[in-house]
Amino acid sequence: MTENKSVSKKKITLLDFFVVLFKFRRFISIFTIATLILSAVVYFFVLDLIYFSSASIKSSGKNKGLLSSIEGIADFGGLEDFGIGGGAASAKELAAYEEILMSRRCLEALIVKFDLMNRDEHQFMEEAIKDFKENKLLIEPAKLSGVLYIGVSYKDPILAKEMVDFLLTELNKINVELNVTTAKNNREFIENRYNQAKQDLANVEDSLKSFQLIYGIAPDLQIKASAQSVFTLEAELKAEEVKLDVVRKILSPDQPEVKLQESKVNSLKSKISEITTSTDLDDFLRLGNSPQIAMSYLRLQRNLEIQTKILTFLLPVYEQAKIEEKRETPTIIVLDKPYVAEKKSKPKRFTMTMIFTFIGFVVAFSISLLYEFTLRNSIKENLIAKMNLLKSPK
Repeated sequence: MTENKSVSKKKITLLDFFVVLFKFRRFISIFTIATLILSAVVYFFVLDLIYFSSASIKSSGKNKGLLSSIEGIADFGGLEDFGIGGGAASAKELAAYEEILMSRRCLEALIVKFDLMNRDEHQFMEEAIKDFKENKLLIEPAKLSGVLYIGVSYKDPILAKEMVDFLLTELNKINVELNVTTAKNNREFIENRYNQAKQDLANVEDSLKSFQLIYGIAPDLQIKASAQSVFTLEAELKAEEVKLDVVRKILSPDQPEVKLQESKVNSLKSKISEITTSTDLDDFLRLGNSPQIAMSYLRLQRNLEIQTKILTFLLPVYEQAKIEEKRETPTIIVLDKPYVAEKKSKPKRFTMTMIFTFIGFVVAFSISLLYEFTLRNSIKENLIAKMNLLKSPK
């Protein structure tokens, strides 16, 4: 029994391959030739030849938003350090272009324009869009150089070129619309802020005018003049007090000269006290509440200067935003225009024919090998069964 098992588990040798190849040469040859003819007919006469047309584009750098408007007016040279400029901006722009090209709006317009629903026998628009995205459209961004490659594969080389042309036109059209919409939103925002700044400036001007009507045109200069007058009077008072002391030592207190000098000293003291404590708005020389008046005046002047600078900054930004809203110039630069392909891009007819011919040979040989060893095993099993019958006792 063990011997029978070892015979049935005999390994396949190289000689067996040659035996099968020779024994079933007719079947293998016919099957291989049939595969060759069938694949050649399919690839040379049935399948459509596919042609590829492409173009490359680069941003014109005119896709500007609010930050770009500010950067063009003020000194914001280091924005690329925050990922706003330079390579990061270029990569974002290429990504935006890719999203526009892959959008349903763009592809649906192309499918309707070239009647791809009927040409490619699609029943639904979703099927046509999916087929075009997966099998016909090629988009490759080069982020370092800021270039986007756009290609279309189709069975008609002229139609492939026209499709690329249409995609470029549609890309520019949609991108311009988006830029105009963004510029409009920026303009509305800046316009509101500009109007608010004008109103704030008018309010500050009115407050300053009211303050000056009450405390004078230049309260700070008035306070300075009052302080200078006080300093002069105090110096004169010191001199008169010294003179009074001298007179008192020389003359008796009831002398007219002493009384006259005392009257001068008292008059100077009264004048100084009147200036330092006076809050009468009709009095030019007054120092009463002078710190509060001076501080309020300085605050009003500071607010006036701040609002003036804000308005000065917003005015050119507002004017530029209005210009950007009306701009409809092209936003992309075409480096390489699409072309009509002279050679097919696929299928590789000879290569694919040889591959399928080889597959046909392998299949035919495998079938022959399987048939041969199935037959051998069947013969061996019959032989073993007969031997067992002969050895069994009657």
